[in-house]
Amino acid sequence: MADAAAHEPAGLNARGVLWGGVAIVTGILLAATAAYFLWRLWSGPGSGPSASRPPQIAQPVLQAAPQDERAAYFAEKRKLLDSWEWIDRERGVARIPVQEAMRIMTAHGNNAGTDKAQAPPGKERR
Repeated sequence: MADAAAHEPAGLNARGVLWGGVAIVTGILLAATAAYFLWRLWSGPGSGPSASRPPQIAQPVLQAAPQDERAAYFAEKRKLLDSWEWIDRERGVARIPVQEAMRIMTAHGNNAGTDKAQAPPGKERR
C-alpha cells in the first residue's frame, strides 16, 4: 500500500487548472467572435440569399381530365407485358409474355432461368 501512495500526486496543480480554464474561455470567445463577424458578413445588405429575389417555383400543371393519358400509359405497359421481343439478340435476352414466363417457371421450377426457353409452337423466334 505504501508504494501506491508514493506514485499519486499530492494534490491538484492549481496553475494547470487555471491555464486550462483560460484556454477554454479564450477558445469560446474566439469562436463566438468569428461567428458574429461571419454572420454580419453574410447577412449584410447586398449580400447573401436575402439580397436577391426569392427563387420562383413553377406551379404544377394539373390536368382537368387525365383519363385518356392514363389509359394510354396502361395500354403501353400491358402491351410490353404481353409481347415477344428481343432485348439483346447476341446475349440471348428476350422479353416474353408474363403468362408464358409463369408457365415456364411452374413447368421447370427454379432452374427455368438457367435453361434457354424455346418459343412455344406457333410463335417464331426473331
